[in-house]
Amino acid sequence: MKFTYLIFVVIFVLLPKIALPSQWIEGNKLVIQGLDKITARIQTFEVDVGKMHKFGVLDIFVERCVFSKPIFKPESLAFIKIKDNSDRLSEVKFRGWMFSSSPALNALENPVYDVSILACKKVDKQLKKSSSVEGKE
Repeated sequence: MKFTYLIFVVIFVLLPKIALPSQWIEGNKLVIQGLDKITARIQTFEVDVGKMHKFGVLDIFVERCVFSKPIFKPESLAFIKIKDNSDRLSEVKFRGWMFSSSPALNALENPVYDVSILACKKVDKQLKKSSSVEGKE
């Protein structure tokens, strides 16, 4: 019985991940563009996945960010949550996937702000150089 279970696990769980790799790459940084409609100012900022960024009265929290491999059509997707703190009761105004190629497909509906994603990227965290490696003057 355990042997049958082991074969089942290998065939149906592990094999698809090995044989059919995903076309998406997990990113750790999202580039977002925000528009303040009142002042007509555009701000572009980067948010780490799992972190929150404040844009005006909006709190933008990036839960997940993926982008396509270079051999496929360029596309970035992000699962984000946006809270509006303009009233005394802050409420979630948007929670879902946004697409870089189609910002109007699933957009934030707000009379003052527009938020769209530009790109998702994977940034390697480089180690800080030690003082012994740096050149001496």
